[in-house]
Amino acid sequence: MTTLRLATPDDAEAIAALFRRSRALLAFLPELHTAEEDLGFVRDVLLATHRVTLAEQGGQLLGFMAEADGWINQLYLDPDTRRSGIGSLLLDDAKSRSDTLTLWCFAENTPARAFYEKHGFTPVEFTDGSGNEARRPDVRYEWKR
Repeated sequence: MTTLRLATPDDAEAIAALFRRSRALLAFLPELHTAEEDLGFVRDVLLATHRVTLAEQGGQLLGFMAEADGWINQLYLDPDTRRSGIGSLLLDDAKSRSDTLTLWCFAENTPARAFYEKHGFTPVEFTDGSGNEARRPDVRYEWKR
């Protein structure tokens, strides 16, 4: 059975490792940071300034979502658990606490875009990527209850 819980600082290494494994599947993205920098981001930014929800099964981290002020800023799954309902569980948890949610998704990430659209998110803005660190085109999505 998959359970959700809020992350603690002790989870930083596991979150950063999952983040790197999941992003490695996005071949269109350049590798911008080292493993140590990713760990610092998780520890010093995500866990310090976001609500970070973990999806676990038998003590194994399957996915995480970081939210702040109506924004889903990170949603990543262990590559081996994609398409198993973990992302839906995390997203439904965020929806249960909010009337509106906003997020960015890379335009080239067609599986993620299909996932968000299946869950009622609507694209409201398309960019050329000049405003994001990877410099890749992205799409802003909104969901309203």
